[in-house]
Order: sequence, then C-alpha cells, then structure tokens
Amino acid sequence: VVAEFGADSLRLYEMFMGPLQADKPWQTSGMQGVARFLDRVHALAPRCTGQELELETRKLMHRTVKKVGADLDGLRFNTAISALMIYLNHLAGLEQPPREAFEKLLLCLAPLAPHLAEELWQRLGNQGSISLAPWPSHDEAYCVDDTVEMPVQVNGKVRGRVMLPVEASEDEARRLALAEHNVQVALEGKAVVKVVYVPKRILNIVVR
Repeated sequence: VVAEFGADSLRLYEMFMGPLQADKPWQTSGMQGVARFLDRVHALAPRCTGQELELETRKLMHRTVKKVGADLDGLRFNTAISALMIYLNHLAGLEQPPREAFEKLLLCLAPLAPHLAEELWQRLGNQGSISLAPWPSHDEAYCVDDTVEMPVQVNGKVRGRVMLPVEASEDEARRLALAEHNVQVALEGKAVVKVVYVPKRILNIVVR
C-alpha cells in the first residue's frame, strides 16, 4: 500500500475511515480519494502568492484552524480531515491563493500527513522543520457567524426561512420574514393576530 499510494495516504485513509472507536471495513479502493486530496494539496503550492486575504478566506482559515485543533484534541481525525478538504476546495477555487492561508493548511495537515507537509513547508522557503513550528492561532472574532438561518412559521407551521443578521432587531426580522414569498402566500387573505419572535431562533405569525 505504501509503495502504491505513499505513507501519508495510508495514514490519512486510516484516520478518515470514520470515528476512531468504530469498527470499519478495510477497502483499499478508498485510498484513492485521500491520495487525490494530497495530490491537490501538492499541486496548489506553486500557485500560492503573498497577497492579502479576502474576508471570506480569512474567516474560513480561522474557523478551519479552530475546528481541526479541537478535533485533533478530541481524536476526531475523520472530521478534522473533512474540514481540511473543505478548506482546500476553497483555496483551490481562488485565482491566486494567499500564501498565509496555504501555510495554515500545511500546519494543520502536518500531524496527519507529515511527509508532504514537511516537503511543501521547505519548498515555500520556511526555516526549520514544520514539526517544530507552533500550532497556528485563530481569532475567535472570525469564527462567529454574521448571519443565522431563521425559520418563519405561520400558525406554528414552517412556511419559509430567512437569513438574518445576528444583530438584527425584531422589526428587521419581521420585515425579512414578511418579504419571504412562501410566507406571503400563506398569509394571503388572512389577518395577522400577533407575531411571536424568539431572537435568532424563530418567528411565528399567528393569523385567523
């Protein structure tokens, strides 16, 4: 297996199969998926530049560092790898992936795929082994969602959902809810008796 796919792919596959404590069937064919993931990490390295991070990338970077760190501490290796795959997909979709964002990917990947992470770390011109580099920090401010999805009910039945700014007032929540098409259809020909709003959770319109 190591000769065909490499040691990093073997390590990653064993950790990606599922929860550590669960019984899992061994299927060598599953190795191809994680090998492709590592190939994509390798291919991304030459495209990385030193340009500034856009807000969306910065948010995902901090959230990924936080999640992977917590998952590794909790021995949830499979979900840590899933988070890195999502992060890689985002970076690969950028025209010029920022170097800082890619280096954070390598630092998070190093405990899982140490050989590839070490090679790319050195290629980027970093001094010393990646295994001696400190774990990347994250800023909690970038890990907080700016919006929440709020169900809108009419007489207790969900008729629509709206994306609501976290700091939105009740008036703003009501305005967005009443503008939702399916809610308007449910309200047609009916009189609104009252509106019950639970901040960030739900808005229920009582009609008759």
